This record gives sequence, C-alpha cells and structure tokens, in this order.
Amino acid sequence: MDLKNDLPIQARRERLTAFRRQQRNLNRWIIVVGILLLASIVYLTLSNKFSSQNVTPARIGSSLGNFTLNDLNGKAVHLSDYKGKPVLINGWATWCPPCRAEMPLLSQYFLVHRQQGLVLLAVNAGDTKSEVDTFTKQFDLPFTVLLDPGAQLLENLGVTGFPTSILIGKDGKVKTIHFGMFTQDTLDTEITPLLSQ
Repeated sequence: MDLKNDLPIQARRERLTAFRRQQRNLNRWIIVVGILLLASIVYLTLSNKFSSQNVTPARIGSSLGNFTLNDLNGKAVHLSDYKGKPVLINGWATWCPPCRAEMPLLSQYFLVHRQQGLVLLAVNAGDTKSEVDTFTKQFDLPFTVLLDPGAQLLENLGVTGFPTSILIGKDGKVKTIHFGMFTQDTLDTEITPLLSQ
C-alpha cells in the first residue's frame, strides 16, 4: 500500500468530515436563530397588539365593548377605566393633514370641557412610537394619546378614514360618529349637547 497516494485522500476525507460538521453546526445555529427571531416577532406582535373584549364596529346606540391600548409611556389604558364619563375617541395619523389641522382645536375643546368629565383618547393609527411622540410634543397635546399598532382597534371599530371620532356617552353607548375634521361649529353642535348624556 502506497502511503503517499493515500495521504491526500485521507486529508480530503478529514476536510470533508470537518466541513460537514461545520455545516451541521451552522444549520443548527440558523434554526435556533430562526426560532428565536420568530418567537420575538410573535411576542412583539402580541404585546403591542390591542387587547379587546368583544370590540364591535361603532354603531350609534350600541356599546363598543372594552379595549386596552398602551399610551406613550407604555401604560395600559382601558376604555372601561372611564365608565360613567363621556369619552371622545379620535382616530388619527401623523401623516394625515386634516388630523394635524384639527389637533389644536381638539386640545382647546378638551381643556374647556374636561371639567364636565370629558375624556379624549387620541388613538394613533399605526405610526411608530417615536413619530407619535414627536407629534405629541410638537402640538403639546393635553389629552391621552394611545398607540394602535397596525390600526387594529380602529379597523375593528369600523374606522376607514382619518380623522374619525366616536363619542361614547356616560351610559357607555355610542352617541355620534364624526367622519373628517372637526370645526368649532361641529364640536359645538354635534358633541357639546351630548356630553351630559
């Protein structure tokens, strides 16, 4: 047996065995990283997704059910926290010009009517937290701003355009749904008379 001829074959076999071992290890790592990545995506999706208890499309005279969204500080805010108070839910987005235009008016209206118990929940339609935070600081918003990743809650409420506002009365039922930008006149005629109901 000629050792000189067998050495290159043996060396090639060893290299091939080492290469296969590295490939198996690499494949294991790829699988582990893939599983961790998938688990992270599922966790982030579930932790950022709104929580709902039978949320239904907004209909005048009906209850919405309950929902939970996080505010900009990560605090969970529940619609049920405001039982017995008039709640104006304003669906909006940072990229929406009418939403931007009505924010100063909504801020002023809220400051005037919060003594009547008015709660204003500005539900953002899927913008990033940093975009919403910048917007909120720019407009110095005095009311609660909530994050709705993917606009899931707003979609479940039947909101298809922005801005859209839903007034829930003290009795927990939808009093009015306003599509488009508010003016002082529409706030005074459509919202103010319903705040005591």
